[in-house]
Amino acid sequence: MGAILGLDAASLCLALATICFGGQLAAGLGLATGLFLLGSVVATQILYHFGGFRLPLAISQDTTIAILAPAVVLAASAVTGPVEAKVATALAVIGVSAIASGLVFLIIGCLGLGRLIRMFPYPVAAGFLASSGYLLVFSAASLLTGQTGLAAMAKAVGEPLVQLRLFPALAMALAMFLAMRFWKGAAPVLVVVFAFLAAYYILAYGFGINSTAAVALGLLPRMGAVTSGQFGFELLGLIDWTAVWRAAPVIMAVVLLNLIGMLLNTSGVEMATREDVDENRELRVTGAANLLIGAFGGLMSYLQSGATIMSAKLRVQPRAMIAGHNAALLVACGFASVIVAAVPTFVPAALLMFIGLSMLADWLVGTRHRLIGADWLIVLSIVVTTALIGILAAIGIGIALALVGFAHASIRLPIIRHKTTTAKRRSIRDRSRLHGEVLRNEGHRICILHLDGPLFFGSVEKMTAKLRGYIRSDTTIQSVIFDFTDVKSFDSSACAALDKLVHIMATQGIAAHITGVSAGLFAVLKKWGLPLANSSERQPVPAFHHWPSLDEALEHCETALLAGLGHGEEKEDIARMLLELGRHHPRSLDLLALMEVQNLAAGETLIEASQLSGDVYFLTSGWLSVHLPTKTGQSVRVRSMGPGTIVGEIAYLTGQPRNAHVISEGESEVLCLPEATLRRIDATDRDLAALVLAIFGRSLATKLAQSNEILTHAQFAAATNTE
Repeated sequence: MGAILGLDAASLCLALATICFGGQLAAGLGLATGLFLLGSVVATQILYHFGGFRLPLAISQDTTIAILAPAVVLAASAVTGPVEAKVATALAVIGVSAIASGLVFLIIGCLGLGRLIRMFPYPVAAGFLASSGYLLVFSAASLLTGQTGLAAMAKAVGEPLVQLRLFPALAMALAMFLAMRFWKGAAPVLVVVFAFLAAYYILAYGFGINSTAAVALGLLPRMGAVTSGQFGFELLGLIDWTAVWRAAPVIMAVVLLNLIGMLLNTSGVEMATREDVDENRELRVTGAANLLIGAFGGLMSYLQSGATIMSAKLRVQPRAMIAGHNAALLVACGFASVIVAAVPTFVPAALLMFIGLSMLADWLVGTRHRLIGADWLIVLSIVVTTALIGILAAIGIGIALALVGFAHASIRLPIIRHKTTTAKRRSIRDRSRLHGEVLRNEGHRICILHLDGPLFFGSVEKMTAKLRGYIRSDTTIQSVIFDFTDVKSFDSSACAALDKLVHIMATQGIAAHITGVSAGLFAVLKKWGLPLANSSERQPVPAFHHWPSLDEALEHCETALLAGLGHGEEKEDIARMLLELGRHHPRSLDLLALMEVQNLAAGETLIEASQLSGDVYFLTSGWLSVHLPTKTGQSVRVRSMGPGTIVGEIAYLTGQPRNAHVISEGESEVLCLPEATLRRIDATDRDLAALVLAIFGRSLATKLAQSNEILTHAQFAAATNTE
């Protein structure tokens, strides 16, 4: 099986050499074929010993030959010396492209960037492979007609001598194509090749056409003086390096295409064989192999996906398979000139047609039902552009279309992941019952927009349009909070749009706030010059007020809303609160007489975490904040409590140590119900003790309802995408 696959590879190498070495370069056809065969052996052997696949088969690649061949011919045409100098220069262009590709492979592999290269857009990669198929068919047509333009080729088809080569090539390509559709493996292709070779020699003998006449008719290649046996270093001195240098732009394109082709082949073999290889290792090994191959003028060689996948499915012994494959290639290499001279020109042309048509079938026709319409149109546009302009322009257009498609898809994504108001989403600051009722009724005046994804020119305009719709539908909005927590990147166009947005909002009397901005993105905003104001700092011009957290922004907007509606800071009437919580129990006010007044300064600690105390406090004025201690020694504020809040009842009810610090945010006043008093009530006055438990229970139920509301909203916002 290894020998059969080797013969199949030898046929391909002959076809590739025929593309480059025709006409004035025909003298080097045998030598080039031998070098391409030798390169396939070297690459296979190195990948087998140092690569990650169990049974890798490499071959001189057809991926870039269609754009490399014209550059080879052009470079050779610029040489004014003997035919040997033209052949040497042509081989130099091929060798330099292999060395450059190998060097780039090696660098990318050493830098560990192999996986990054796999991010190449799939439609562009598919379009490149389909275009390579078209170029191979085009090269075969050029080889058969001797023309390089579509119009000239069409005109030449009417010539009898062209038809003598064209029709057998078409028949042979079709036979191979059908054979591969019904039977798997390399054997059917070889059967077709040998069948057409036998048919040619039988017909030639029957019509009395000898080799000289066959060459004159164009049925056999016209050979020259340079053969595969002339590997002397004297060819190095005949190279025209100026002509090689002129081919540099094409060589750079060849490097890029080789990189894409190699990684696509590697990925395909991985998926088919279910092997897991390190793509950076494969790049390094393949790169080193091609540095060696390019040094003797060989064509870029890397993993052959079809033969490798077939070998893996056969589960043969790797060493024997590799030995048979390379032995067949080496035998063919030794007799390259004899083989080339005996193979009719329609055979390599048919092989090129077969490979090209197979690639078009797989990557243009076959992807029609696998890809979405927009992606398939990118594939089609690359093929059409390749036919009209060239493959380099086609890849550029393909990448541009893929980027436009990505931008369009990103714009369609909902940048506003969730919209809510303070009527449903409140800060962690506990307000009085009166203030809570006001916020429930008037909370729609504060709009919260949770943003998601990258913010760029398209998505920010979509967000602006959405916001204008909100403002038109609710003219009472006075504050908008933009939550940037899930925004990871934005561009300068987004900065400009935000700058415009803040001025639009200012003209309508709407305050703009941003929160959740990472340090990196905040630096970008500052550098761009977006007007920003820290916290509640006032700016003479419209600006975004920046807050460290969404809760702080909400707290500020709630306070501003309450103040604007005439609800400033207030002192809680504890007597009224006790009556309400006690359901107007006749003994509700008896508790008030047992309380002690305690005043707190700003920053003073009322309760220490881990403290063993059951004192309960009733906040009459000011604000208290709850801070949970962390392992780092820092504390995190989790709640802020205003007048009318009961503090410390959990520790009294459970008998456990305090679990948080409670600190006064400013000057505050509390009424303390000492633990000793509560114990005495529990022991001597069961009726009043029951009332105490009822008041504490209703207070805890209210806190639990508030916490559930916050958690429910957060989970809903994370799980839904309403905009």
